[in-house]
Amino acid sequence: MILNLLHRPGEGPFELQQEIAHSFNLKVTLMLRAKDLFDQATLDTAIKHHQQYGDEIGLWFMAFDCPEFDRVIGGQEEFIWLRSKEDKQRIFDFLMGRFYELFGRYPTAVGAYHMDCESLNLLKAAYPGVKITVAGCFEEGVKVFHGCNNSWYLFNEGMPWQPWYPSQNHSLRPAESVEDAIDIVAVPHLSRDLVLSYEGRNDFWASHSGNVQRGLGNEGSLCPYNFNLVDQYRLQEKYNDGYSYYHVFCSAGWLQGNPNIQDPDEVSQTLYREKLEYFARLRNEGKLIDMHMSEYADWHRKNIPVGKPAITISKEILYGSRKHYHWYIDPYFRVLIDCNQGGSIGDLRPYAGKVAVSTGPDSPHLVYGSYPYIIHSQYRTGNSTHAYSGSRTTLLLNNGEETIDLCTCRTRNESICDNGKGKEVNLTAAVVKFKNGDTVTVSTSFVFAGNGSIIIKRRYSEVRGKISVCELFKGCAGITEYPVDLHGVKLYFSKTPEEQIDYAYRSRQLEQKNPAGLVAEIPQVNTIVRWSGYNTAWQKGEVSEGFLFNPYFSLELKKQITANEESAVCLKIEKI
Repeated sequence: MILNLLHRPGEGPFELQQEIAHSFNLKVTLMLRAKDLFDQATLDTAIKHHQQYGDEIGLWFMAFDCPEFDRVIGGQEEFIWLRSKEDKQRIFDFLMGRFYELFGRYPTAVGAYHMDCESLNLLKAAYPGVKITVAGCFEEGVKVFHGCNNSWYLFNEGMPWQPWYPSQNHSLRPAESVEDAIDIVAVPHLSRDLVLSYEGRNDFWASHSGNVQRGLGNEGSLCPYNFNLVDQYRLQEKYNDGYSYYHVFCSAGWLQGNPNIQDPDEVSQTLYREKLEYFARLRNEGKLIDMHMSEYADWHRKNIPVGKPAITISKEILYGSRKHYHWYIDPYFRVLIDCNQGGSIGDLRPYAGKVAVSTGPDSPHLVYGSYPYIIHSQYRTGNSTHAYSGSRTTLLLNNGEETIDLCTCRTRNESICDNGKGKEVNLTAAVVKFKNGDTVTVSTSFVFAGNGSIIIKRRYSEVRGKISVCELFKGCAGITEYPVDLHGVKLYFSKTPEEQIDYAYRSRQLEQKNPAGLVAEIPQVNTIVRWSGYNTAWQKGEVSEGFLFNPYFSLELKKQITANEESAVCLKIEKI
């Protein structure tokens, strides 16, 4: 596992924080904020630590509250990605110029909580020597906004959870090619818990020990979670050609007198020290490599090609729920498989649509920098909890009297392998029991076959009774929990595209026997969804529009099954 450890000055025991890292001989990238560039004491410390310990000095585009910044730039907006294009350029020139005055060079490592594509394109064009940036907080959006009493205006969900090459028209979309990429390596702000940060507030559950304290994930100085999260990221080496990445970024303000933490300062400092000590121990055992940010950028360019897929199995490690999630990402989509709901797809970001988004007062998107979804089972329900189910995929099983949703059957990860066509995720079997005694055992696999395709395979065994199945894709479009206007969506069969439903919230359906494929065109996200059989003859297909209280569209493939039968569908995501 590769570690990037970042510190930034702030209100708190900065010298102590630095001393903790240096005592374990860990490489630190020190990110100076705007105000730090005009504070001589901070500069003296940074220079001393650079000379004595080799700390890398980078630039953090935050903390604009200083007289020098007010005099040259002005304005109260504290986040660079929420400034106008003109302001972004002026801020870059001012702060990069100040950095050059101080150090005789421009920084190669920079960052902010979020860096939209406009910011990155401007920065790279003017300062081509920049190698790497902190560019986003994984899934930091609506849930954090609500948890911060509607006061944290950072919406940047739908991004990778590990380093990526940002695309030119959306910084959170990994580029599909060198031509599509901004010539910079992007990394997330902290490594997140990929279960809890999806289900709840990700500013609690991450590689930041102070955040874990804020989420009450510790009992005094006892916090196994901090080590378990590190080990979970180390586990990903098994599925990603021996590579995993961990990012820690903490300011000194979390080690003393922080109003968000109920523990005494000694507990905060102990937890941070113990975590860094664990990194040092892993490094000494040959299980971890610590790097400066720019050093990692060079490593990434050499070892990770543009467009390389990544897969992660995430296990819930705090509450003992035994939940498993699978995450997969490539330039076509980002996908979450929810094993807790039978292997449903619970989140799908259609990168193939190449939706263009930048933020700021002169952008139509304003504050919303997220990449949109077409499935999101947290914001848009998932398995039915009230009136209707929400966006997801699932398998419905019917014996003529009863229908059972596979989402009600918990599964877990069984294995991940490369089957020659792509990464294959295999889940444990689910035993489905009907009230009249009919049963069937369902084994599910997902094959990420490249070119925007996912093959969902089912194997049916121990079939008792006459059972039919329905493969369901229920989708929408959005970036928050609120529905967007679906007018313009078109639903049809690939054999007869001239017969279509133009979405109007009228609850209409079209049916076809022995369909070749079902199609949804979603102009809101520049995306075409194709739902078709894969080496499987499906007896019936149905496309459906929703209504205002159920604002989704559905694609369904149906057939009768027999004992020991296998079936498969192919989900393909394309650009309109």
